[in-house]
Amino acid sequence: MSNGSGGEGYIVLGILVVIMILRRRGISQTSPGSLNKGERQRPILITWLDPLISILFVGSVLWGLMTRNYAHAGAAIIGGLAGVPIGLARARVMYVRAVPAAKCIILRRSPVEYALLAVLLALRLSASSIANMHSSVATYLLTAVIALGVVESIVRASAIVWRYHQEASAQETA
Repeated sequence: MSNGSGGEGYIVLGILVVIMILRRRGISQTSPGSLNKGERQRPILITWLDPLISILFVGSVLWGLMTRNYAHAGAAIIGGLAGVPIGLARARVMYVRAVPAAKCIILRRSPVEYALLAVLLALRLSASSIANMHSSVATYLLTAVIALGVVESIVRASAIVWRYHQEASAQETA
């Protein structure tokens, strides 16, 4: 992948437009008073798009760091392994219930979401500087943190979608 130029930028823009449209649709399907404070209705498709955005924003940076040497690949594996329990824990905290009729889920709002998005954006904007870093410890740590963020996103989305399908199936059989 490139550093955000060419087709990658158009893909990200396209995904963001789709998310905006789906989000508006989710908001319009929400009846007033049906959500508690701090909750939001979100189309399940947006949950699948979250990890894709993470990969598009920092995937090329992570790949560049991982392919430097085996130690960087090891740092990415360690970071990824740390991302699994974090993703599962966040999914457990965020998830409220399924709304299969609207193909939506109800999630609790979390300031961590906005912080992670800001970190991903900062990493993406500083990709060229990161690629040229010469401090080994810093690049190993950075590799682990980026891998943690990407894996956390994938695990969180997978856990939320799995739980949605479990509840939707239970509602169908009831």
